[in-house]
Amino acid sequence: MAPTKRALTRGAVVVAAALLMAPVTAGSAAAGGSAADGGGSRHVSMLGKWSGFRERIADVEGYRNGPVTLTVREQQGKTFRGVMRWSTPDGPRQDRLVGAFTPGAELMAGADAEGTYSFELLDRNTLDYCYTESGEGFRTTCGRLHRHR
Repeated sequence: MAPTKRALTRGAVVVAAALLMAPVTAGSAAAGGSAADGGGSRHVSMLGKWSGFRERIADVEGYRNGPVTLTVREQQGKTFRGVMRWSTPDGPRQDRLVGAFTPGAELMAGADAEGTYSFELLDRNTLDYCYTESGEGFRTTCGRLHRHR
């Protein structure tokens, strides 16, 4: 007997949850912590200028790719403020953002006036991010950033 639509949906949710948890586990090791020690064995700094390339898709505007830069000038404990800058056909754009993370940066999140960010610190100078906006003109963007030293 073939699986029902409900069973297939439940299976997809389980697979998606497993895939989402895999990067979190890998990210904790890259940030210098482990699950056993609570992930907080060393200080995580987000300060600096991070640059890379982004790929975006939007409901109305479609695909757009290009350079992106995150500049973090303020960090207090496990919270930070920054500015994300990117290029568009109409010229450069920027948004202020705030972010926070758990000990060892095992889980990282952020927000600006319109959407939310998820971050994964792969090593002390490599940061993956995704950004989503919902509602009219919904969109999502992901990219990899490298910190300038």
